Amino acid sequence: MTVTAPTLSSEEQEQLQQTIEMFEVIVQASPQDCQSLEILKDAYNRLGRQAEAMTTTRKLADTYRDMGQFSQAFLEYEWLLQKEPTNVEVMAALGEMEERLQKENETRKVSKAGPTPRTPGGLKFDYSNLNGETGTLITTGQTRGQGEARERTGDDGNEVLSRFLIQNKIVPDEIVHTAMDRVTKKNAARVPSSLGMSLLDEISRRGNLEIEHLLSGILDRSKFAYIPIEYYDVDRAVVKMLPEDLTLGRLIVPFDVMSRTLMVAMANPFDSEGKDMVQQLLDYNIQWHLASPAAISRILADTYKLPNSMEGGFRFA
Repeated sequence: MTVTAPTLSSEEQEQLQQTIEMFEVIVQASPQDCQSLEILKDAYNRLGRQAEAMTTTRKLADTYRDMGQFSQAFLEYEWLLQKEPTNVEVMAALGEMEERLQKENETRKVSKAGPTPRTPGGLKFDYSNLNGETGTLITTGQTRGQGEARERTGDDGNEVLSRFLIQNKIVPDEIVHTAMDRVTKKNAARVPSSLGMSLLDEISRRGNLEIEHLLSGILDRSKFAYIPIEYYDVDRAVVKMLPEDLTLGRLIVPFDVMSRTLMVAMANPFDSEGKDMVQQLLDYNIQWHLASPAAISRILADTYKLPNSMEGGFRFA
């Protein structure tokens, strides 16, 4: 049974329904996308759709368990038991997980060697150059609990993105290097109130490659979450939660807020410094998403009333 929360306006209900429709499609394509499952769970709850919220929470709990993230799995299973204290299946799942944890603890006690690091999805990229970052958009210094601000280096993540594209044979190195040189010069000369240039867009133009090919190549070889933000009705007030120079210069766009979670789209998923800046400015749990640079640019151009252009360097009219 669906019970609409009385505290929500009709506009909020419509936005939540739009969010649900979009993320149902994403989850259908990527069943183990925990970020999207979390968003769906929260949206269902806010609309009073408890049956769907319960089903989604069970999928989320099982996914966390299968991925070995037991603390998160326990939280989801416990939430289910609070709603249905006599749910035998959930109690059995908790029991199986506790038994599995006990066996793993016993194994670790007798093992003298440490765990062997594994790269998600067989990724060949050497992550030792990512300043401690792994292939996920959810990690920043703040979300790791470090708290202190990293020294600003002006690094926009394009060097790391370049190495990723070359080492994973997504784009020939000569195209990447040529595009990188041009983007570096253009962004260094960028004036305030203008859009930065995207490395992915420049590679797409110079290599005559579809942007979908580049995005798919990155997603196939990483754990990054994707958002088709071009189909999202983005509130300008949400975009302006961040300073304009940060959003315009780094092509970073907040596009939705749900409870204490802020969803942010990025044109470069390796921009770890940009992620740290966002986290330090906003007191929210951040969920990061890779999006089309052109779609992000259009949203920013609309938000700040920038003149139309096919290439970076928008300015206020």
